Amino acid sequence: MDKQKAVLLGQFLKSRREKMNPSEAGLPPGYGKRRTPGLRREEVAQLAHVSTTWYTWLEQGRASTPSRQVLDSVANALRLSKNEHLHMLHLASLELPNPAPAVQQLSPDIEKIIYELPYPAFIATDRTEVLSWNDSARRTIFDFPSVPEEDRCMAWLTFMNEGLRNCMPDWEEYAQYTAGVLRGRYEKNLTDLAFHRLIERLTSESPEFRELWSTHDIMDKTIKTIRLHHQEVGLLSFNINSFSQINGSGSVHCCVYIPTEGTDTSEKLQMLLSR
Repeated sequence: MDKQKAVLLGQFLKSRREKMNPSEAGLPPGYGKRRTPGLRREEVAQLAHVSTTWYTWLEQGRASTPSRQVLDSVANALRLSKNEHLHMLHLASLELPNPAPAVQQLSPDIEKIIYELPYPAFIATDRTEVLSWNDSARRTIFDFPSVPEEDRCMAWLTFMNEGLRNCMPDWEEYAQYTAGVLRGRYEKNLTDLAFHRLIERLTSESPEFRELWSTHDIMDKTIKTIRLHHQEVGLLSFNINSFSQINGSGSVHCCVYIPTEGTDTSEKLQMLLSR
């Protein structure tokens, strides 16, 4: 197992263990006095049917390559979600074959599709760098051409751009989601130096990001509702729909912001774009 991945795997398991309520593991109330939250290493080892020494080495990044069966037992003991389980297997180099390499340039056909969509849409990389956007996205989400290319990154803008932060009434929730998605994708791209630079830049500049990053929480791209307060038309609500595997590349994805049903966002969007 790769040394860097082994260390990250240990940190990830430790963070899950410390967040787990003993009652979730089936331990009786008041079982053992605890100085720190979560489960003890020996309790996880017992639940996973492995030795305490081996599990300790696993958290310390010192264990030899673990088997899929053993890691599945650890995942079950820690009540990992499906996405967390897959993330753990990736760090143990037991995941499915690597996705296709990132595209270096977007197809004009793909960009044309984005431009023609009536809803806000953009294409971004695993690093959340925005490669292409339509006019609807520029006028409702963020004016991407207004910032340098190195800052044209949704993770950076979410944490560091005051204008975007101020228009998000649910910023804390969305920031947690952003950090969780970024964490999962970062650890699948450990050889990507640009990704390393982005994380170093964010942890250096944003205390909020640094705190969220330290939790090792991961999230996957799912339909996510986001609310944006637009200075011209007021509150907008969108469901973010993401599509990956663009022309065979798993490292770029398309985000389309669909107006949330039951709100007046669709009418406001039409009004805004007609001006």
